[in-house]
Amino acid sequence: MVIERCLGTLRGQATAQTIALYLLAFAVYLVALVWLENGGTWSAVWAWGTGIGARFFLLWTTPSLSDDVYRYIWDGHVAVNGFSPYAYPVDNHLLDFLAIPERGLVNHAWMASPYLPSAQLLFFLTALIGRHPILLQGIMVLIDLGAALVIAKLLEFTAFPARRLLLYLWSPLVIVEVAHGAHVDAWMVLLTLLAVQASLKQKPAGRHSVLAPLFLALATLTKLIPALLAPVLFWRWSWFQRLLYPMLVLLVLLPFGLGAGWGLNQELNGRGLFGAILIYSSRWKFNSGLFFALEQMLGGGDSIAATTSAKLLVGFLLAAILLLVFILAQRYRGPRATLRLAALPFMAYLLLTPTFHPWYLLIVLAFIPFLPPTAGEDRRWWLAAFPWIYLSGTAVFSYLAYGDPAQVYERPWVRLLQWLPTILLLAAALCSLWQVPPPEGNKQAPLR
Repeated sequence: MVIERCLGTLRGQATAQTIALYLLAFAVYLVALVWLENGGTWSAVWAWGTGIGARFFLLWTTPSLSDDVYRYIWDGHVAVNGFSPYAYPVDNHLLDFLAIPERGLVNHAWMASPYLPSAQLLFFLTALIGRHPILLQGIMVLIDLGAALVIAKLLEFTAFPARRLLLYLWSPLVIVEVAHGAHVDAWMVLLTLLAVQASLKQKPAGRHSVLAPLFLALATLTKLIPALLAPVLFWRWSWFQRLLYPMLVLLVLLPFGLGAGWGLNQELNGRGLFGAILIYSSRWKFNSGLFFALEQMLGGGDSIAATTSAKLLVGFLLAAILLLVFILAQRYRGPRATLRLAALPFMAYLLLTPTFHPWYLLIVLAFIPFLPPTAGEDRRWWLAAFPWIYLSGTAVFSYLAYGDPAQVYERPWVRLLQWLPTILLLAAALCSLWQVPPPEGNKQAPLR
């Protein structure tokens, strides 16, 4: 906030100062975690008060580390005026009569919206109130605090220490990307957690409840990533729920696809329901981890064949991991095991995706509180959390790519700093946890 008051932004010439303050906050975060794990006194009032205060502090900054919020504002404005955000690119002259100042700040204005209907509902409702970024920032903060409350309830339900909430509530990455960046990922995270909570808490007599598939459908209709959770929840759901989930997704998508087109043609013009998403998945690459390594081994980023082969390979790896998770979820059905397995598909996605931005980590960080050990469990379970805590601390260096707003470029050392230690920590965790027996009571546990 001080930097913004002086320089008017947190990027450009202020990027270095922003990163320095972030690292200071991250150091405080680590000290607090170590102190609590070594006998420090846990105070829920202090934890919540400080977490809310930090978010409130950043509410008064104008989003500048990312300009996604202006797309949200534009989409909501267009929808309120009766137009589909999927029908026309932002810069289409047919929308000139709807022009607002935020229109000129939207990134990739030559494309229609890449955001799915559940996200659009949030943008629409916000636009009914107003168009200032602070409205979306405030709404995302409330949603984020709702997600933290669900995490606290899940920690209590599964008998994890309440202090583990700090892993999410005090995470500098979560605070910055939600309170400052207003990223819609907060909405996706809340819906995903609600789907897991509903799945874990449903009684045998209530297996046909629509809540779990409804929440997961809404999460998937925000961004597609929560669909990766289906192999974990499959064994906790009845056949009614297993069929209801894809039906809800399709029923919601259908009117938007029929109205504005599906955007699945070969023109890649960014129009239609999936037009912008298709461009994103086929063309964009940024700050990737294992994908980048595979692409380099296969011939380099300038080779179309290498990029295509790398995408095929990471697709195969992700499918293999999902199959493994599906098998493990069938074998280990206890609440703790389910929460830990729920993190795996999202971790795999982040490792393999061609595009990685700091806010992509929010979905993994929401499940980090369930990875470390509770009473009677092997302390090596902490190794599962270390790579993602580290990555959340170094992800902020991605913003160095925006040091010169007129010329965005990646620095090789940033990728190395972020991903090499993360992958090495993951390898160490896999080697160590392979020998750790699953927690008592998780194997073939009855549904609760």
